[in-house]
Amino acid sequence: MNNIRRLFAIICVIVYLIPVYGQKDTITAEGLYLKYNTPSYRMSNFDIQNFDKIMRGEIRRPTPDDSDMERGELVRQTKCIGLTYKALPQYIISEKFHLNRPQSNPIELLWTAGWSITSQWIHEDGECILFIGCSGDRTRGWVKPNKSFNKLPENIFDWLKQKLNVAPLSLERITEEEIQKIKKKITIWSPEKAKETFNSQYVITYPIKSKKSVYMGKYTHKRDLMIIKWGEHLTVSFLVTKKGNKNIDKYIKDVEEAFWFED
Repeated sequence: MNNIRRLFAIICVIVYLIPVYGQKDTITAEGLYLKYNTPSYRMSNFDIQNFDKIMRGEIRRPTPDDSDMERGELVRQTKCIGLTYKALPQYIISEKFHLNRPQSNPIELLWTAGWSITSQWIHEDGECILFIGCSGDRTRGWVKPNKSFNKLPENIFDWLKQKLNVAPLSLERITEEEIQKIKKKITIWSPEKAKETFNSQYVITYPIKSKKSVYMGKYTHKRDLMIIKWGEHLTVSFLVTKKGNKNIDKYIKDVEEAFWFED
């Protein structure tokens, strides 16, 4: 009976989320909206050698077909950094995708959420969408994390500098003054709370204050939560409707239940 109710709830949220104008606004079997998202593809028999050849221009990446869609990327990337997760039944979980450029998504969303999303989690209540990003990347050759590394990585601040609009885009090394400005905009959990909640070394949260950073015309990007261990990280972006923003703590609790770093 519970499974039947769960299935009915998922069907209801899919119906709720489908706008009435146009096929590209309907949700696909991959949990995506093709008006706003482009599925991420990979070559058949992808390996690091082929990737290097593509980057050097020695071979071209062929136009993929559906069988080449990149599936299971969240599993691969989280495993790469020693992070485990459980799929929560109240969420529809997508494969990896790219946010379509500004003709479908505002540039402010691309600035704050990034354009490559490892997985999208849509809550069954239709009021919250989570964008998941992970530092585990197949182009690293699946190098295991350095478990002796216990500092807060400086490149995190480089990334946050752009995301929080502390300074304009620059190739210059981040300054101590910029780091201090960033620290005033973020909340760093105590080591005890980070370990107890995610078995991580650091957790950083920060609000997204851009009113134009909106997804699908109604999900406003309100907050990010970054879980860090051994210099690796997973970032969860919370995009909520006006109603969902009132219950954002509930969605944060869901994330706390879903992710856990190994020892």
